[in-house]
Amino acid sequence: MKNKLPNFLIVGAAKSGTSSLHNYLNQHPEVFMPSYDKNKMKVKEPRFLIKDLVEHKLHNGIWSWKEYQSLFEDVKDEKVIGESSVLYLYYYKHTIRNIKLRLGYNVKIIIMLRNPADRAYSAFHHVSRGFQEQYSFEEALTIEEGRLENDNNLTPMVMYKDMGLYYKMVKAYLDAFEHVHIILYDDFRDKTDEVLDNVYHFLAIDKNQIVDSVGKHNVGGKKWKSKKLKQIFMKSNIIKWILKLILPKQVRKVVREKLVNLSMQTVVPMQFNTRRMLNEFFKDDVEKLSELLNKDLTHWTK
Repeated sequence: MKNKLPNFLIVGAAKSGTSSLHNYLNQHPEVFMPSYDKNKMKVKEPRFLIKDLVEHKLHNGIWSWKEYQSLFEDVKDEKVIGESSVLYLYYYKHTIRNIKLRLGYNVKIIIMLRNPADRAYSAFHHVSRGFQEQYSFEEALTIEEGRLENDNNLTPMVMYKDMGLYYKMVKAYLDAFEHVHIILYDDFRDKTDEVLDNVYHFLAIDKNQIVDSVGKHNVGGKKWKSKKLKQIFMKSNIIKWILKLILPKQVRKVVREKLVNLSMQTVVPMQFNTRRMLNEFFKDDVEKLSELLNKDLTHWTK
């Protein structure tokens, strides 16, 4: 089983394009990415390497070493094996220690970074879509400090500001591993094929493969109008069962897309004063990150 374990990881940051990259790589014939566990349940983010920190906070995850190993038991002759768990970047100390313990020192690391203010706002709406956020964005930013400690059932994603302080996280990975590849969200969005080619080169796999880099995953920008509507579309229920019986798959897909669009509303832009406050908050960290990566990122906070 030892040779059937990840030799690369997508570690985050959350809401920076990691789902899209996971799905693109999953199409490549030389790449194995787990999609389902042994019970045929969907699993994109195992989170096993931080299980001690998040098991009690998150519903989905792989919490035993045996189960984690089983995610990769279908590996055949794929050249690279990977998994993506976005909280690995935020909980970098714990993750780095467990990568070395469980997977070894030669694991390749992919980090995706996004304008921290935009990432924070996207994360807020992600949490809100799950109806776990009871505050406005501005209120949530004000009460962030100590929030996780005060509520053991709260998702770590509510650390909207803290998760955007990338410098210490990125530096820790660069110091710990020889092979670390950084992707900027804007580049990934605007030059997808070029970024994918760079990833293929980093992983030492054939770039001359047909991968659908047109469809995006977890694009965002919308939220459910109500919790009840979300449950209708996201959970098993009698309505979905009846439609499955009477409508062909392609028809169901078209109908579902139209109904989902009607059941969601566009997210309003971030307030100007809020963005200005976040830009000031992130300014020093972005300057240090720019120096670390030898890339000017200061436009993020202007």
